[in-house]
Amino acid sequence: MEALLDPDDTTSDLLAVVRTSRAVAEQADRDVLIAAARFAALHSVRDREESARLDGDRFGDRMLPLAGPGAPLVSEAAAVEFAAVLGRSTQVGKRFLGDAVELRYRLKHVWARILDGSLLAWRARRIADLTRNLAADAAAWVDQQIGPYAHQVGVRQLERMITQAAALFEPDVAAAVAESDAVEHRSVTITTTDLPFTPTGAEQGRAVLALGYLDGVLDAADALDLEQAVAAIAHGLLDQDDYADASLDVRRAAALGVLGRAYNSGSLDGVPGVARVVELVVHTDTRDLAGTGLVRLENTRGLVALERLEQWATTPGTVIKPVVVVDLAEDIEATGYTPTARQRRQAELLHAKCSFPYCEARAEHCDLDHRVAYADGGPTSSRNLTPLCRRHHRMKTHHGWRYHRIRTGAYRWRSPHGYKYIVSPAGTIDVSKDLDPPLVRAA
Repeated sequence: MEALLDPDDTTSDLLAVVRTSRAVAEQADRDVLIAAARFAALHSVRDREESARLDGDRFGDRMLPLAGPGAPLVSEAAAVEFAAVLGRSTQVGKRFLGDAVELRYRLKHVWARILDGSLLAWRARRIADLTRNLAADAAAWVDQQIGPYAHQVGVRQLERMITQAAALFEPDVAAAVAESDAVEHRSVTITTTDLPFTPTGAEQGRAVLALGYLDGVLDAADALDLEQAVAAIAHGLLDQDDYADASLDVRRAAALGVLGRAYNSGSLDGVPGVARVVELVVHTDTRDLAGTGLVRLENTRGLVALERLEQWATTPGTVIKPVVVVDLAEDIEATGYTPTARQRRQAELLHAKCSFPYCEARAEHCDLDHRVAYADGGPTSSRNLTPLCRRHHRMKTHHGWRYHRIRTGAYRWRSPHGYKYIVSPAGTIDVSKDLDPPLVRAA
């Protein structure tokens, strides 16, 4: 292990290293953005008539409007490979390409600042993101106003300028967009995960705490209604033994669960619903959990203590749902092209997500791809079926992506340009052996 302190270190030398490394990293970000613009130019068209012709010629490829009005349309198949090389999901890669296209074709003054190295890439991308929905003349006005000051203007000031541009050039649209944005920004995301922790007191060893994370933006009136309900329920939980000594934060968190169960059990204002359903999936091979006191919940993809499961299961209104046991090691075969429900369930249990590099689509929302095509004699069997979301299924079928199975749940992919990736339940690893990257030329 490298020693933390080096006797030859000096403050001045280390600060110089930080400063130089930061400058190199900032220029690298600009180089990637410039390369993205050039890449998009190689795979774009300027009008929808040409796009319609190419769509028919490319077996399902589509020319996508990744930037604002007047910017070229970009090939979806090209965007998929770009995203993989970028090490991001297809959606994130498309957004990155869209920023580059927006800057090069609609924000030429800002783009010039990228080319001369005076503007950070993240600032340029933020400007592109804010102007994407503006008409061409409004975007050009923002570009002229912001170009000389883009390196120092704050995000709030940018937003004000763009709102002003929209109001000047398209007042009716600006009002509609403002109303639309108020709606579009509302969202609620609920995720579940496992948090390892070390118990205190007499308990020994490591344990796993099953948690859910909630993040949301609500209409103000809805937020006030929810706050009133959560506060009232949290106060009422003081009368329950399980929460008598709990903090206010813990009781407020539990209050949301009370609200959910009230709706699901049909006791919330008479709204019909179902009780809490606990689905316990028991895998045929449980050696990895033997003796741990933990079980795996499939709907959260996580672990939970048996004692916690018992507490959930004995909560009033809970229903235990029987699940047919699926042997994950079994090679299930079907006679026709369409996979059976049992094969689909097995694939969903084996694969948490789409098996394409960096894709985050859940397996239950995916197609089951015949790795060896059914028309070429590939069987409809567990060993030949892999979850792929519809977009990446098309990339494999029509656009040159190839992959093979390394082991259960793990695959090696090859892109149309020869880049290689290994995808497994642990994530995606780029295993391409690249030559020295070419120098980036100005776009």
